[in-house]
Amino acid sequence: MKNILLTLVCLLACVGCQNTGAAPVDYQYAPGASATEARQEWYKLTKGEELARGKKVLFSIKPNYHLTTDANDPYDLTDGKLSSREDDRIWFNKDAVGWARWGNHADYASGIVMTIDLGSIQPIGQIAIRMLGGLENDNMVFPKQVEFLASRDGEQYYSLQNMAKLNYAERDQADNKTSYYVPEEGKPAMTPIVCRVPVQARYIAIRVTPISSLYVDQISVLKADASQGMTDLSSYPKAQFFTDGLALTPRQEPFVVTTNITTPNWFIIHDNSNIDPGKNRLSFRIELPKGFRILPVSNPKFKEIPSTHSGMNAYVFNYDGKNRNGSVGPIWVIKDAAATIAPDAKVLLTGIIEGKDSHQLQYPIELKKIPETSPIAGLDVSLAWMNETQQMAWPNFLRDFRKMGFNDISTFPRYYSKNADGNWNESSQQQIDFVKAAKAQGYGVVYNESPASQMWNPIQRDLKAGKIDDATLAQIFNQIDGKRGKWMNILYRGKYFQDEIKRVAERATLVQPDQVYLDIEWWTQSVKESKKDPRVQAAWKASGKSWEDFITDIGTEVLGDLVSAIRNAVPEKKVTVGLYHLDPQHPVQDSIFQWNKVYPHILDIAMPELYIQGRTLVVRNIIRGNYDTLKTKSIIPWLSTGTYGEYDPQLTEPMVLESILNGARGITYYSFSDFDPMDYYYHAKAIQQLKPYEHLLQEGKPIPYKADNADLYYTAFASSNEALILVGNYGDSRRTKVLLPSPFKSTAKVLLQGEPLDVTENHVTVEVPPGEFRWVYFQG
Repeated sequence: MKNILLTLVCLLACVGCQNTGAAPVDYQYAPGASATEARQEWYKLTKGEELARGKKVLFSIKPNYHLTTDANDPYDLTDGKLSSREDDRIWFNKDAVGWARWGNHADYASGIVMTIDLGSIQPIGQIAIRMLGGLENDNMVFPKQVEFLASRDGEQYYSLQNMAKLNYAERDQADNKTSYYVPEEGKPAMTPIVCRVPVQARYIAIRVTPISSLYVDQISVLKADASQGMTDLSSYPKAQFFTDGLALTPRQEPFVVTTNITTPNWFIIHDNSNIDPGKNRLSFRIELPKGFRILPVSNPKFKEIPSTHSGMNAYVFNYDGKNRNGSVGPIWVIKDAAATIAPDAKVLLTGIIEGKDSHQLQYPIELKKIPETSPIAGLDVSLAWMNETQQMAWPNFLRDFRKMGFNDISTFPRYYSKNADGNWNESSQQQIDFVKAAKAQGYGVVYNESPASQMWNPIQRDLKAGKIDDATLAQIFNQIDGKRGKWMNILYRGKYFQDEIKRVAERATLVQPDQVYLDIEWWTQSVKESKKDPRVQAAWKASGKSWEDFITDIGTEVLGDLVSAIRNAVPEKKVTVGLYHLDPQHPVQDSIFQWNKVYPHILDIAMPELYIQGRTLVVRNIIRGNYDTLKTKSIIPWLSTGTYGEYDPQLTEPMVLESILNGARGITYYSFSDFDPMDYYYHAKAIQQLKPYEHLLQEGKPIPYKADNADLYYTAFASSNEALILVGNYGDSRRTKVLLPSPFKSTAKVLLQGEPLDVTENHVTVEVPPGEFRWVYFQG
């Protein structure tokens, strides 16, 4: 999902030893140190009065890894003893607790919950859990998400802190409150993840969502000291989790059905059944009031059955144990046009285990009409991480998608396949025909491509099949101390490299794109390992350059070859090319591509990555920083409505507005599976508000602007006689009034959110409540 940002004093890793007054110690980048040092870090971190010592841990999903599992698992995490394993490979020891990804719950998408009853309400100052990561193999990685929860009565829990793990490319976005990043360098590493929120509670729960397996050796709950002021538990968001059975919950509450444009819903399965989901042993049922229908294109497939509730339609879905993308869906729900729906209508959701109902829940249904608009001339707006199959399954997609302000469809031709006769197979041909139909209806085309990673696949396949001779292997792979390394030598330009260039050119020829968005996140390991190869060392020495300059010159050459092939494949149009997460604010991507070496003669646009859980101020600052550097609107950011953590959908609206008014020439999103109905609603609302000022957006540009309230944030976009001023109270200031001066010497008209506003001495007064924004239009 979606949590609005909270001002919390929770931190990842140690923020200082309790009761000492010492300066904070940040252990965020300590993982990978020796087991002895890692233990010392934990002991410093957990110094204080321990409330969890000896308490039983209740697991929602039973630990299942055979080398760690025993009868003492419920007490292993609170005995105060770290695993005795000296090299931190704790998955070999019974004194740790483990969940293996190849177990019955291989996906663990709704999280593994560990709950501790402290016996009575206590003042809690810190919660910590010590977990294994480091990427020694694919199973040993730090978790996707860690959430700390607390309750006074064991019934209603509150979310104190919810942190999503970021990938390497997004590491700079980590704020250690809503997200975290820990380096993983191929060796076992134990690290603490910590929450320090002073609250009164009896029950503590930690919900961990693994990427694969999960291994833990200790949990600590420290008593708050007298100097820590308690925060009322009810001030935090309510949380819902289950410790048994099977439950189904909507990803968003209330459950929204859009009435004019069909949009997808997604659900979360909470599977604590501890049984193998195979052979249709698990399922769930969705019951809706008559007047609603679930469309057959929904996924997973379903059967309609009679409902035991009067006036309801019932649909049963088999559950295969996989929450793809953390959710099940898309499930397409429509309201019959002539149906009258009661204002207190509810959806009933039931988990089913071996034919018997488990948890049955109900949620209010809210009907919403998407604000209809049309694309804004001069802007490129897309949901670029949505493949052709998803678009083809969307009811009335080509008719309705532009009504939300989108003007580009996305295509992934790297997944097209051919039959043995060399022709495209049936599925690929259907996707090709869809792209042609979209073009015929006036849509632009975004071509998504991940070169390099696609080149690596045939290398690995042919290597496994024994089809690559030793001489070629020596060219492809690094040679370290006379042995073959794991990664490709950065100087390699042989058959597989050339085949990749040809493949990309062929796909570009096929789809004839207007935009090409490159997603290259592959070279970092090759760069790191290549530095040890004598051939690379010799080339580096001969260049006379610094290592960074030498490497980024190679990246410029590689990217230049790739983009030249794309442009040559589409000679009749000026294709706009961008590279994910490369921009003036993030000037090096994947350790090899440097912004000032590839823009503007190779790349056309900056593409900052802004998967920041609705933090509008970050969007504002990054886009404006890029514009101020470039002095041109050559920016298309990657936004997200859910990646790395759900947030309140209404925050999508100011993110879109801040992007465009700070100088972006469009926006794109990752990804389709993160979008809920209200995300589409607020995206469309933002575009709808900007549409009347289409001419201004084409002719104008961001300008400096100040007003008399320093607690608020101001974005101004103006031409010679028109201006849009966006005022954000993103810091939740109680100083909400501001006197906005007109950007012009005389003002003919002023609109506040589209409504007329009186002007006094060429100023207007506006009030912006905490956490909200207002926009004002001036006409000179």
